[in-house]
Amino acid sequence: MNSLYDLTQDFMQVQTLIDEGGEGLQDTLDSINLAIEDKLENIGKVIRNLDGEMEMLKNEETRLADKRKALEANKNRLKMYVEEQLAITGKDKVKTGIFSFSMQNNPPSVNILDEEGIPEIYQVEQKPRIDKKLLLSDLKNGNEINGAELKQGRSLRIR
Repeated sequence: MNSLYDLTQDFMQVQTLIDEGGEGLQDTLDSINLAIEDKLENIGKVIRNLDGEMEMLKNEETRLADKRKALEANKNRLKMYVEEQLAITGKDKVKTGIFSFSMQNNPPSVNILDEEGIPEIYQVEQKPRIDKKLLLSDLKNGNEINGAELKQGRSLRIR
């Protein structure tokens, strides 16, 4: 039996390999000399640790996205304020010590007022999409549908 120190070192190496992209992970796991139950117990702990890190990163992504959106909104409000001030003063260009502010025309764009009124030549045909939820429901209810079948996969659950 390996010492606690050895086991800790082994599974720290597993964590390091995961952090570095996972290359050699299976060989390292295979080399850890433990009963399957003990090995799975420790792998379960590593997986839970990874779940915690992923959740933390998701939360941080959300926090950073919210912060970015707030900064974008502030930037847009400031730009609108500058546009209003230029319009009030009747100026299209203002130079300051560091910046130059100027109003210019954007490239022309299309504003659709009534889609039904647009001639067919301007309409793009799109390939129909399959309603997979309805298809799944009908297959579950025993309906046979050409080109589709019900499949049942398996995946590992750790509780």
